[in-house]
This record gives sequence, structure tokens and C-alpha cells, in this order.
Amino acid sequence: MTAADPLSPRNAALARLRDTLAGLTTRAPRGHASTPIPVFADNGLIGAGLARGALHEVYAASPGSGVAFGSILLANCGGQVLWIATEQESNLVWPPGLLPFGLTPENLILARAARWPEALWAMEEALRCPALGAAVLMAGSGQGLDLTATRRLHLAAEAGGVFGLLLRPDGATGDSVARTRWHIAPLSVDGSPHWRLTLLRQRGGAPAGPWDVAFNPATNRLHLAAGGT
Repeated sequence: MTAADPLSPRNAALARLRDTLAGLTTRAPRGHASTPIPVFADNGLIGAGLARGALHEVYAASPGSGVAFGSILLANCGGQVLWIATEQESNLVWPPGLLPFGLTPENLILARAARWPEALWAMEEALRCPALGAAVLMAGSGQGLDLTATRRLHLAAEAGGVFGLLLRPDGATGDSVARTRWHIAPLSVDGSPHWRLTLLRQRGGAPAGPWDVAFNPATNRLHLAAGGT
């Protein structure tokens, strides 16, 4: 009797993801490749927005704040979004919970990886797929990212013209070539979502913030909260 191949389910899942990405390449992406991803309603805070075809990263003081900020950015990308998480992190992503931040289930593809190397592989493949608007990878505290890994992801984003986002917890270590690095933490204000947002680093520019911000669903942008800096 032939023993079952324990890798078969994993290989089948990777093959399905590869087929999904291949199918997307036949569809025209929405949005304009040269148009930045807006963050704030007031462009005077950081300019027009974040570059497509590049890797960006967000450090979050709480999982919910990172998911919320990521959803706002991804919703402004246009087109399909591939959201990648390991089995440990995937329970943090609940599609109906992303709706208040503009990211609709019909524009969302969820991929759950059994192991961290597979998550990295999926992210690199996604960033090379020009029919995607964006790809996001959730990295837990025990999942390493270094210069080599982030350089591969950034080069893939440049090749595909896709907006790449890494969501990382506070305290995560490792060097990165990401074009921008952000930090977000929740604020308790009247029971509605407010955050303290800081631009920790940007290539070719200076750090900025912190800002106390809230989300305006009418514009799908962040704006300074009352009394915010």
C-alpha cells in the first residue's frame, strides 16, 4: 500500500493560487499604474500618497489597528487585492470587518499559508501579477523578514507595478528596503476608530508625524482628528 504524500494538500493549494493569479492576468486592472495611493484627505501632510510598484510596511501596536489602516490603503488601490496570512495570523482577517474601511469582499482574495516560506512565495508571486491592485502579507512576531527577503519583494513589486504592503507587529526585527515604514496605534476617542499614525521612515524624505487621525468613509481617506497634531 502506497503511503499518502503529506505534501500533496500543500502543493495542491499552491497550484490553485498559481492558477488564480494566472487567470487574473487576463483581466485589465483598475486604477492607473502611475497614480499614488492616497492616505490623507489633506495632501499637504505627506504629498499625493504612496507609490505603486513598491513595498511599504506598517508596524501596528495592535492587530486591529494594522488591519484597519491596511484596509484603507488597499481599498484605494483599485482592482483585486490578495491578502496573505499564515494559519496563525489568518484569524485576524474577517472580510465583513473590512467593509467599514472600504475594502469589499468582491475585491478581496484570501490566501492562507501553512508555513512562512510559502507565505513569502505567495507574496512574491502576487507582486509580479500586474492584474492585481495590491498584495498584503501579515507577518507574525516570530516570522523573520530581512534585507534579502524584502529586496526580493520590492523588486517583484517594481516588476508587476503592484502596491505591496507588509503588516508587522510592534517589536518585529529585521532590516528592510521598504519605501516607507509606518507605525499605527489605537486611540480611545468616543468609541469610534481613531489612531495615532507616524511615518517612521521614507526613502528620500524625512520622517513625519505623529498625527491623531480618524477615517472618513465618505472620502475613503484619513483626516486629522479634532485637536490632532
